[in-house]
Amino acid sequence: MKQMIDIQEEWLRVLTKGMITIPKSWRDEFGFKEGEMIKARKLADKIIIDPVSGPVPYRIYSSTELQQFINDDKLPESLRKKIDRKFKKKQ
Repeated sequence: MKQMIDIQEEWLRVLTKGMITIPKSWRDEFGFKEGEMIKARKLADKIIIDPVSGPVPYRIYSSTELQQFINDDKLPESLRKKIDRKFKKKQ
């Protein structure tokens, strides 16, 4: 017995910042609601978008990891002073 595959296609325009609009009938079919999270993944040369069931997993960082992020984000002292001088001239 052959299995029928229902292929639906739409032409979508890529907008500012890579945004696309998923057709309303598809959003309704998959239960995509405004403000909710969905999952997208790259598989070879395709993008797969899946509804998320349940809570979205997130990472909790330790105090040590957070401090490392802050340290990694600091400007070198010489660059910080140069920027400070430049802003003082503009004021």
